[in-house]
Amino acid sequence: MNAWVKGGAAGLVGLLLLAGVARFSIQEQTETRRLEAIEVIPPVEKCSKTNEHCGGTKCCQITGMECYAKNSKWSACLKKCPPEDATEQWSCDQQNLLLPMKPASGPPGTKLFCFEFMTIDTGSTKKFYELELVRTQLLTGASIFGCEDWMVFSDVDTWLSPGPPVKLMTVKVDFPHQQKRSKTGTWINTPAFFNVWNKIKEDGRWANNDWTVKSDSDAVFLPSRLRTKLAGQSVTDAGIYVENCKYVKYGFFGNLEVLSKSAMNTFLTNMEDCKHTLKWDGQPMWGEDMFLQRCMDLHGVDKVSDFALTTDGLCEADRPVGMKKNMKWKPDCATTQTPGMHPFLKPEEYFTCLAATQQ
Repeated sequence: MNAWVKGGAAGLVGLLLLAGVARFSIQEQTETRRLEAIEVIPPVEKCSKTNEHCGGTKCCQITGMECYAKNSKWSACLKKCPPEDATEQWSCDQQNLLLPMKPASGPPGTKLFCFEFMTIDTGSTKKFYELELVRTQLLTGASIFGCEDWMVFSDVDTWLSPGPPVKLMTVKVDFPHQQKRSKTGTWINTPAFFNVWNKIKEDGRWANNDWTVKSDSDAVFLPSRLRTKLAGQSVTDAGIYVENCKYVKYGFFGNLEVLSKSAMNTFLTNMEDCKHTLKWDGQPMWGEDMFLQRCMDLHGVDKVSDFALTTDGLCEADRPVGMKKNMKWKPDCATTQTPGMHPFLKPEEYFTCLAATQQ
């Protein structure tokens, strides 16, 4: 055999070996992804209250709390262990109290379908700036306009960009005025969101993306930061949604709602069932975020927590010590690293915050 053929054969063998290694590596990576598991939190109704023994459920109704053992006979839901006011010794053992892991694959990708709902007739005499905020967001490519696909809904038919080259309009939906919020005097938005969700379902763009994101118009939302976070987020077959506020019973706060594609599919498929099954229209009526969370829980979507998803002045746990009761507190945008910051109601403060994130 001449040297060239011999060398070529050796090279071919080497290439085949490399190909085999590559195939094995790909198979190995696929297997690793397939066998990955994440911790999911059961629905509130299946978890323990703060004054109950949590050894049976291993989960807590209050977000951010975990089940810790005091001794062999008693475990409780705590923010930290031992509790600050403890007068007796706690073992703080969690070996038999951790939530079971659930098989997951992922991450699925980071393509985002994002939307906002802009209210003109708020029900309040107070001046709101949602229209100005959203128009300027579009002009600067901020917030949801940095997502792969987006939609803007409103209770009126109005322009977002007057053109040229293209005149862009809101998607008008009916907003039945059924109840007002006791503190702000604004209309509760759930009846409008039924129409928003139906429009999203009809439009179909949500299904072309890996995640659906709803942002409040007064939330400074940075899609690039969210993509970085989601790049490492595995997803169960049932889909996931992300709770974002700790130490409350229902921690899926509406300033930044993040759902995987399969979670959104489950919700859109079962929304009408939830409207008839859940007691959402009582006194007071649930907000859209509460309805969305309870509906996903009802139909088996998995819940995960990420309390670094958004920094929200309306989430008491996000407010620093000394500011817990200050409902007007706002995050420092120059130092805050979460994908969402809320609330910034006026255009000047909103875009000052946005500029500070670039420093």
